[in-house]
Amino acid sequence: MTEEFYHKDLFGQVVDIDLLAEEDEEEKPLFDKKGREFNIFALTDALGARDKKRAWIIYQEALAAGLVADEIFFKLVWQVKSLLLAAKTKSVGETDMKPFPYNKAKGYLKNFKLEELEDLSQQLVEGYLLARQGKGEIETLIEKILLKL
Repeated sequence: MTEEFYHKDLFGQVVDIDLLAEEDEEEKPLFDKKGREFNIFALTDALGARDKKRAWIIYQEALAAGLVADEIFFKLVWQVKSLLLAAKTKSVGETDMKPFPYNKAKGYLKNFKLEELEDLSQQLVEGYLLARQGKGEIETLIEKILLKL
């Protein structure tokens, strides 16, 4: 193969592509209405604290800041998964988690029974599958789950 081969597309037209150039896709921080950088983990903390009012308000702020509902959904799934792991293990060494989120999840366990966490996890999974089948919306699913806390 010659050098010429790498500069042509499928139709033989010459294309000039710099394969070594870095992509310019930096994630830009999202800001709330007051101009502060939005912190999605405030929502996961509200879920762990089982504070439905604060969770719902932060969820609305997340949407207003431009976060996509799917991204918010998976942060909530991560928190529920962390809570379940903390509930079913005795120490951080039994998990792949870092000590800080593990200890935080352990602290939140006083707000939930194991059965409630398992039910919450099931609601998230079933709701997500229904939304992907076109039988609901992720935004509504998140709102319902937060308001049932």
